[in-house]
Amino acid sequence: MLARVTRLSIRLANPGDVPAMARVHVAAVAQLCRSHYRPEELARWTNQGPELYMGLVRSATVMVAERGGVVVGFAAASLAAGFVRAVYVAPGHAGGGVGRRLLARIERSARVYGLRRLVLDATLNATDFYTRAGYHAVARRRSGLGLTCVRMAKTLRPPRLLMRLRPG
Repeated sequence: MLARVTRLSIRLANPGDVPAMARVHVAAVAQLCRSHYRPEELARWTNQGPELYMGLVRSATVMVAERGGVVVGFAAASLAAGFVRAVYVAPGHAGGGVGRRLLARIERSARVYGLRRLVLDATLNATDFYTRAGYHAVARRRSGLGLTCVRMAKTLRPPRLLMRLRPG
């Protein structure tokens, strides 16, 4: 219950977040994806090493979600490519809006960047999450790790103006 009461904050990731991102990723995949993927696929997915997360922090827009100073989720996007690379939430915090808020923050950054569309490869267990967020399935495919996933896309609405100009 404490996880739902403690305020969630979202900020840009930094290299110091890499160990926490790794913990969130491994726990999320091990627990939340096991009903859709075989053990050997999960092992391949979770044994990529810290270089994966450091590479994300260095080359992508990465947001982390914290509760009580503890990283409970992260999302990453390559804005130049219009591609969402990751949205992961620690199992004890899944289903409480953390992923939705992280994805919304990535989408807001994409709109400010001038993007009209985002694409992602959803894991089989996450397609409903992305559908609820307004993404639609484009095709089934294999990820770089050989995992079955669903290519999904969303058309973004333009960013809202911060102020409306009034005549006068």
